[in-house]
Amino acid sequence: MKKTIRFEKSLSKEILEIFDKEVNEEGLIVEKSDPSQKVLSPEGDEISSEEFAGITKGSEVFIKSDLASLMNFSKKSK
Repeated sequence: MKKTIRFEKSLSKEILEIFDKEVNEEGLIVEKSDPSQKVLSPEGDEISSEEFAGITKGSEVFIKSDLASLMNFSKKSK
C-alpha cells in the first residue's frame, strides 16, 4: 500500500524544516547543517523552493514540480 502525504504549497518551508533543510538566499533548498550543500533532484539538478514538489522514500529523494520530473517519479514509483 502506497502512502502519500499531500500539503499546501504554503507549507513547503515547514515540510523542509522537518527534514532539516532550509531555503538559502538564492531560493535553493540546502542542508540546514551545511548551507553550502544544495539538495539535488534524482537528475542531479538543484531544486528551488518554487520547484519543490515533495520528498519520496529512500535517501530523501527530492522531486521537482516540472512535468518531466513528475513523470519520471510516477514511472519509478509503480
